[in-house]
Amino acid sequence: MKPRHGLTLILLIILTVIFLFPFVYLIGGALKTNQEALTQPAAIFPSVPQWGNFAEAMKVIDIPRMTFNSLVMTFAVTFGQIIIAALAGYAFARLRFAGRDLVFVIFLATLIIPFELLFVPLYLMLAKLGWINTWWALIVPSLANPFAIFLFRQFFVTIPRELEESMYLDGAGYLRTFWSLMLPLAGPAVATVFILTWLAEWSGLLKPLVFTTSSEMWTLQVGLNFLNRGAQVSTPTIAYLMAGIVLASIPPIIMFLIFQRRFVASIAQTGLKG
Repeated sequence: MKPRHGLTLILLIILTVIFLFPFVYLIGGALKTNQEALTQPAAIFPSVPQWGNFAEAMKVIDIPRMTFNSLVMTFAVTFGQIIIAALAGYAFARLRFAGRDLVFVIFLATLIIPFELLFVPLYLMLAKLGWINTWWALIVPSLANPFAIFLFRQFFVTIPRELEESMYLDGAGYLRTFWSLMLPLAGPAVATVFILTWLAEWSGLLKPLVFTTSSEMWTLQVGLNFLNRGAQVSTPTIAYLMAGIVLASIPPIIMFLIFQRRFVASIAQTGLKG
């Protein structure tokens, strides 16, 4: 082995240990007793693994129900964003209308506005519509994503116009061209938006915390936020909380393992020129 390759291998091993350490520490903490988690936080592994912590965490909060809520919200927002952003991106890339470039710039300008600043007006709007503590409140405010629109627009401008012109000669309109040609070609952009949106929605706390009022509509992140309070015991249930976090980490880990190659390929292939 060449010295340069050996140095690279050592560096990769060090980085792997650094990135994996928090997960190992989390699993070790989830298997401790609550007393041990409080008094021996520096210990990575428990003296005696407490596998029952996962069952205890599920007794404190309804993890299956909250996981279902999280999955419904996450997939609904993800697929909704893909459809809306793809249609908008196609319009900005191919359709000619008055003020197109100005409207696109305004869309991009909204990227500098943190979503948290919009919660008060959003809450008032949703309350007037009677959507508080409903699926509409968890899904609709997140359907429009300026970054996703920008990503699709940049991808569509890289597709040769000759492909569309052949569709037009066959009598296809804009919508048929979009569904039959442009969207299937936008696989890398779809994969990128899917993964980024899915992970962001799954890990989001503030939106479901503000827009839901009952435990039946809580997502898993909200449930974990109340896990320690819900126990109502004198000793903080740190181990139960860490066990709940381990359970909540399983779906995104599975998603990453399934789509990691697609994600890397989508970042490499998605055109960002225009």
